[in-house]
Amino acid sequence: MSKNSETLHKEGIAAFRAGDIELAHSKFEATLEAAKSEENPKKIAEALNDLGVVLKQLEDYDGALDHLENALERFQKMGDKQGEAQALGNLGMVQEAAEEYEDAIQDYLDSAALFEEIDQPEMAIYSWQALSRLKLKQKEWLNAIAAYERAIERLPDSSIKKKILQKIINFPSKLIGT
Repeated sequence: MSKNSETLHKEGIAAFRAGDIELAHSKFEATLEAAKSEENPKKIAEALNDLGVVLKQLEDYDGALDHLENALERFQKMGDKQGEAQALGNLGMVQEAAEEYEDAIQDYLDSAALFEEIDQPEMAIYSWQALSRLKLKQKEWLNAIAAYERAIERLPDSSIKKKILQKIINFPSKLIGT
């Protein structure tokens, strides 16, 4: 008896988290095939998205971009804003790894905006942090700080994470007396 796409997907995620990228790749390929046979468009898009992330880890940037762009298109057709935001963030990650920095910046910005639109500031912060990290890599210090501050300000005021991050980001200015 063959496994269903949900079971295969969970096994792929577990393998990825355990660092077994090759096993994750095979599980996500099997997920994609099972989802196609089940005619499950959401699971197809999720499998394509996850395959894109795995291919990035394997440094197959062209393959990763193909899978992620396919996933993005499918999420958009379904009106799945969360899936779309995740695919955009992953596209940014691949573009950054491929040193296509302007494309990565736009993907991170689009991802963060979508997460904010669907009221998921905790997810948007990952895109803002990725953008900040990229700006640091480019030695654009002020833009890096601005991206990180933008992430923090979008968190709910009651968020413990917001309070901690604000203290961290304000610490250097206390040292220099501003």
